[in-house]
Amino acid sequence: MTRPQVLVNVAAALQERGAPTDTGVAFMVYAGATGSTTPVDCYSKTDALASLAPDAIATYVGDALTQGAPKVTLLRAAAVDASAVTQAEWATALAMLTIDLGPGQVLIPGITTTAAHDALLAHGAATGRCVLLDAAEDAAAADIATLAVSLAAAAGSTNAGLIAGWSVFPTTSGATRVVPGSVIAAGLCGRGDAAAGHANNAPAADQGRGAGYVHGASTLSVLYSDSDHDTLNDAGVCVFRVYLGQPQLYGWVSLSTDPNYRQLNWGRMAMQLRAGIAAAASTFLFRQIDAQGFLYSELAGMLRGYLAPLWAAGALFGTSAADAFGVDVAGVNTPSTVAAGELHAAVDASLSPHTEKVVIDVVTNIAQGA
Repeated sequence: MTRPQVLVNVAAALQERGAPTDTGVAFMVYAGATGSTTPVDCYSKTDALASLAPDAIATYVGDALTQGAPKVTLLRAAAVDASAVTQAEWATALAMLTIDLGPGQVLIPGITTTAAHDALLAHGAATGRCVLLDAAEDAAAADIATLAVSLAAAAGSTNAGLIAGWSVFPTTSGATRVVPGSVIAAGLCGRGDAAAGHANNAPAADQGRGAGYVHGASTLSVLYSDSDHDTLNDAGVCVFRVYLGQPQLYGWVSLSTDPNYRQLNWGRMAMQLRAGIAAAASTFLFRQIDAQGFLYSELAGMLRGYLAPLWAAGALFGTSAADAFGVDVAGVNTPSTVAAGELHAAVDASLSPHTEKVVIDVVTNIAQGA
């Protein structure tokens, strides 16, 4: 017998099972003469340059990472004319971002064409991913609002954000460069999800931690007024503003007119639930369905175990876990589903809203004797 001692053995871990579930990832698609037409994971601008992406696109990758995205998956659309990409060409490229790559934000940075917007919205409808659409760099508020209204009825609008305002950054040469709002918003999503622990958050304004602050920006391409902001917010547009000298995202609404998806965080949380539950439930495939109900109980326990931490983190709304979500497995499985080899479950979850207005009423009194 050897002497009493502490031994620590380190071994390489097995690859994690299941599909990726990081909701902060950014999927960036562009058109150009060079670059990979298959998805490339980038953790730095250098990675993007190594994939032969143009310097401007590689810089956008670096910007998204700097603002908080944990990873950017980059892809070039193979277009006949990079200056006039068709909706079909964008759609072909977006189809390369298969569902097994996980959830996240999808964008075509700086491109404001109908073809790009429609392709992104269709992708969002098909995959459940959040899509971020750019308005033109110098667009007037009224024009952006008109665009938003025209897109509101599209499939995919519930998890889509139209972003107004490009960020202006100083360069080492003393000049400036502008960055599309979608790039910054994608980074802020990653920052917010990391801080909150879930996607049901608004990556906007201060919140005591600079949640929506654009790191390194000096100003914005257009300084929208309060009246402009009212118009844009009512139309379902996420707006960048400068408050107290700090460029920041100051709104988080979806394009949809569906009140159940008015806040964009609700669409993103639906994305997280879809991806997270699917990944966890994949271990139940090919399991034996028993007559005693053990498998039903195990699935119900897994679902409650997945949802309970989300409630504890504030993503789900309720004074108790039972108020915030419900799970039913035994009640939705029948002899017919068993005979078909199907395992069913029903989940309902109440999503917490974020604060959009603070109203404080103050009453003053004249001091006695004054």
